Amino acid sequence: MADDRGDLPDDVDLPEQPVQQDPQVLAGEDDLPRQPTSQRDPFVPEPGPRPGEARAFAWLRWAWIPLLVAVAVVVWAAVR
Repeated sequence: MADDRGDLPDDVDLPEQPVQQDPQVLAGEDDLPRQPTSQRDPFVPEPGPRPGEARAFAWLRWAWIPLLVAVAVVVWAAVR
């Protein structure tokens, strides 16, 4: 079994996947062929936080209080 079938037995047939015969490529001024962009560019940020994210970040502000208390206890123990 020298093919890409992994650990499958020889009697198992894998479904064939169609191959794109003529890829869509944009022609430009440079020599590199470029694929067209998708409808939604993955690098465009969202317009703002969703309601659950805004709530989570509001609670995250309160997480500093136990950290400051812990630092104060460590400083107090070191000075004492």
